[in-house]
Amino acid sequence: MRILVVSDTHGYIDAVVAYIKAHPNTFDGLWHLGDYYKDAVKIGHLTGLQVHAVKGNCDSYANAEEDLSLKIMGYHILLTHGHHYGVKYSLLKIHLKAIEGYYDLVCFGHTHMVTQAREGGVKLFNPGSASQPRSGGYPSVGIVELGDMGIKTTIVPLTFV
Repeated sequence: MRILVVSDTHGYIDAVVAYIKAHPNTFDGLWHLGDYYKDAVKIGHLTGLQVHAVKGNCDSYANAEEDLSLKIMGYHILLTHGHHYGVKYSLLKIHLKAIEGYYDLVCFGHTHMVTQAREGGVKLFNPGSASQPRSGGYPSVGIVELGDMGIKTTIVPLTFV
């Protein structure tokens, strides 16, 4: 199973939609990690992908969950924006949440910076920002592949649009 993971679009979805349309029949779904929840809905409408999304710190208007727990192919996955876990300063709180919830994978955003880390058997994954990267980064999305051999995460730069 291949999932496109997107965060922090902040109203700029053209590059994400173009990437999805340039890779038809590649993804089984989309996970949007907040900041702008309404973008997740719009991307799903424009691409036909099934969307799971959470709200971020810029989504106070949204009637959506801040944390979303998924069970897919035997993997326990948490989607969150990350602002309630202080991810801009440390991964400790989000790692503790992962341990407490027995998660195999935690996907988060908020920092606008790519993170791929393994902490005590838990994979922590931040695809960066699809629209406003920080620290000299580039707009990016992530891919999560779930299979019999485990969880694989990949970062994809959105530099072609």
